[in-house]
Amino acid sequence: MVLPVTIESSAKRLFPNLSPEQAIVELLLERAQRNLIKYQATARDFEKKYERDFETFRKKILASKPKSDAEQDYFDWELAVTGIADMKAEIKRLSALVKGKR
Repeated sequence: MVLPVTIESSAKRLFPNLSPEQAIVELLLERAQRNLIKYQATARDFEKKYERDFETFRKKILASKPKSDAEQDYFDWELAVTGIADMKAEIKRLSALVKGKR
């Protein structure tokens, strides 16, 4: 991978013991972990608001004609649940790269 000199220089300064590629993997891993925390917090907020898990809420929404705010919450909650699964998979993949390079 060819990086601009300024990016490579910053990577060496911020991650002195890592190659630029390893530094990028570390940064991606940190971002995936932050995203996971954000999605988990969103899902937790909806669980508190509706006092149930997503699957139970989903079944109720699909079996009825929900109000627009509940319908929007359904889409936002579904995004959070999907995001959690995606970020866990991404973290697993990136963690394997980090372990493989050390």
